[in-house]
Amino acid sequence: MKRYLQALWLLLCALSSTAQNSMGEDYYWGNNFHFEAVNTDQRMMVRQPASYACGDSALYRIFDSFDNSTFLPGKSLNIVPKSSIMLGIKLHPKLKNYFSAEVQNFSKKYNSYLIPDSSDATLVAMGINESNIHDYRYRVVENDSIERVKWSPIPKLEQKYGAKKPYGAIGTFNYPGKQILVEVAHKDKLHIRDGYIMDWRQRYRPELKQIIVHGTSKYGYYNLRYDSLNNGFASKFDPATGVPLDWKFPKDSVTEFSLEFNNHETTPYSIYLIKTIAGKTDTTRIEWWLQETKYSVAEEHLAQVGKYELIIQQTGKFGKFPDAEMLRIPYEVLEPKVLEKKYALNKILPYVFGTLVILGLGFFLYRSQTRRRIRKLEDQKQRVAVQLKGIQVQLNPHFMFNAINSIQNLIQKHQVDDANHYLNRFASLTRAALEFAEQEMISLSDEIKLLDDYLQMEQLRYGFHYEIENAIVAHPDLIEIPTMMLQPFVENAIKHGIADLYEKGKISVRFANNQGNLCIEIKDNGKGFNMNELDSAAGYGMRLSKERIVLLNKAYPENSFALKISSDGNGTSVQIQVDNWIQ
Repeated sequence: MKRYLQALWLLLCALSSTAQNSMGEDYYWGNNFHFEAVNTDQRMMVRQPASYACGDSALYRIFDSFDNSTFLPGKSLNIVPKSSIMLGIKLHPKLKNYFSAEVQNFSKKYNSYLIPDSSDATLVAMGINESNIHDYRYRVVENDSIERVKWSPIPKLEQKYGAKKPYGAIGTFNYPGKQILVEVAHKDKLHIRDGYIMDWRQRYRPELKQIIVHGTSKYGYYNLRYDSLNNGFASKFDPATGVPLDWKFPKDSVTEFSLEFNNHETTPYSIYLIKTIAGKTDTTRIEWWLQETKYSVAEEHLAQVGKYELIIQQTGKFGKFPDAEMLRIPYEVLEPKVLEKKYALNKILPYVFGTLVILGLGFFLYRSQTRRRIRKLEDQKQRVAVQLKGIQVQLNPHFMFNAINSIQNLIQKHQVDDANHYLNRFASLTRAALEFAEQEMISLSDEIKLLDDYLQMEQLRYGFHYEIENAIVAHPDLIEIPTMMLQPFVENAIKHGIADLYEKGKISVRFANNQGNLCIEIKDNGKGFNMNELDSAAGYGMRLSKERIVLLNKAYPENSFALKISSDGNGTSVQIQVDNWIQ
């Protein structure tokens, strides 16, 4: 009977040690000491950290918590103290919502506690006794900068709180408005150490350092605070918090943005999103426990036109804390911009005339440069014809029919998200192809975006895997290549290489700089083909691309365009090298 009561006590200790209510409800410290340990959850057999509580009138029972000789349903297995020091902490019994976040300290993690009521914190070391007290030292560090107590001997041994033997009394601490680290370590074996971080600072609003936006811009990302970089999306900022007050941007112009905070390692954050779309308002929790200084808001929270507001607060239920302790970041996603078509004739004529003059000058310069690079007018006509054929290959009715048919199949299978994703990629690819149709060159970043859209779209149909690797140090916006030069080779790799492999198929596209030479390789793990039958095995788009390579060599005699295709039973490799292309 005594053995059973002891086991029941162990279970109650474990159940009462929860330091954070996962539902965000109020919780209190109680008349307890807390000790950190490691155990195995017998349901999943997972090794994990845990906190054990012991009444402050029966401190000796903490040793019973680590007695693994008693088994009880629901009790964890193989429970051991986090360290042989057995450091424990006692806070005010009525302290509410104190959290217990772990803070990394080299190879160790120390638990931290919020003590906004300025009450005491008492630390004991049950693993320190008369036989080893001279082997240990302790120190006190204030605000991670000032060593209030340098490494010193353990102050004393005492026997209080119902303890049956003397233990190391580290001390009682109270530092209102400050953050304190108390660390205990073996003087010769520093890996034997433990500590607690106690934060007596008042609760405060999360502090925003900056917002980094990824999307349409010269460099691909920018600090929202700078008007010269943010495309006019925001012009007013709260001087106290740095939060944008009028942040609005068209759909698809922002792919994601990152919130960067000041350090808050002892205060985890919860993040909620309030969104109003088509007149319907909804609140969603998108992060419960954030200790990192950076959080990325994904594209899924930017994809629909509407009004949004991010709420960042200390971890807990939404609205649990007063507004003064919450950070609100509003933003609005607008419809994509549509050009105004109606203008007064007398207002538009000067612009038309100016545009014609600029176009005339531009045409003259273009013609002069073309004459120096292209020796025969016939070559120019052939290049334009091949370009038009290339566009036709990408946007021919057969391709569009297959795309629309795939969308219909996805909708019939009730895969609405996949259908929307496929349609968005197809629309993006179509717009880009039309936009770049008359451009001889586009940036490498635009080419990569076109390939990614096309591969994602085809991936929904065939299920293959792919990767695009850019190993060039220079920014891809600064490098130009012929418009849609690679897409026919990728299309050929899919249709004639891996279409029948489905999930086992793989395509890789790699860009590299070899001493100023632009090197591109497209590989697949398809069945390959006989090199002697290359012309018949290749698709129409690839044959057009080979013709285009020949014309490019004529148009740019100072840059050699080389195409090498190899294939065997393990797949096909297409290598393109352009000499002296990268400055």
